[in-house]
Amino acid sequence: MRICVMVCGRVPEALEDVFSPYVESFRALLSPYLPEAAFAGASVIDGEFPASVDDHDVYIFSGSPHGVYEDLEWIRASEEFVRRAAGAGKVLVGGCFGHQLIAQALGGEVRKSERGWGMGVHRHALTVREPWMQGGPDAVNVVVSHQDQVVRPPEGAVVLAASEFCPNAMLRIGDRIVTMQGHPEMNVPTVDRLLEMRRDRVGEAVYSEGKASLDRPLDHAAMGRWLAGFIRAAAELGVSGELRAGAA
Repeated sequence: MRICVMVCGRVPEALEDVFSPYVESFRALLSPYLPEAAFAGASVIDGEFPASVDDHDVYIFSGSPHGVYEDLEWIRASEEFVRRAAGAGKVLVGGCFGHQLIAQALGGEVRKSERGWGMGVHRHALTVREPWMQGGPDAVNVVVSHQDQVVRPPEGAVVLAASEFCPNAMLRIGDRIVTMQGHPEMNVPTVDRLLEMRRDRVGEAVYSEGKASLDRPLDHAAMGRWLAGFIRAAAELGVSGELRAGAA
């Protein structure tokens, strides 16, 4: 199985001692449950894309400090890649910005939320438990750092997890696409550092609430296991949606 992390943001120098590059972070999240997977990366923020959607089986779109509604060439090119990959039956996963990018590319709507910033460890309750989500909690504690949200999912999308702050926290779009607003690839020291870096921007209320949330136990391992289960199940589907020969 070939997985390509589509890198949509650069890790700031101030975070390099607490957060690994996105390719390494997603490998650490998923490889315990997908030991057969080979990971690669494409720096789409720098305009670098795979030559063909068939170069890899799975594409994971990462977080970014940018908004998906910004008129930037690499964002538009990323949306087009999403549509081509989805049309080719590839497995797509998105986190934070990647969640928003995929939703927007497939007809959803993203904008700055009237609820403001969400930072720290938030609790997202499952609204649907898919077959690949067996075991684990009914609500997940996950690192978040965002102001933008998917306010209207693509047509036919299923909301898998939600909170009062983020009603579209996790989506399944068809059988081969799952996206989430949270950062299961990120750790508490990273969001702690981000809170310090963004204190003036997010305001004291968000800063204080975020800091107070950092003691909550994370459910990132369960989310990694679920995502791996989804990726494996989705990768076994042919373009027609039927199991590939020998996959059953």
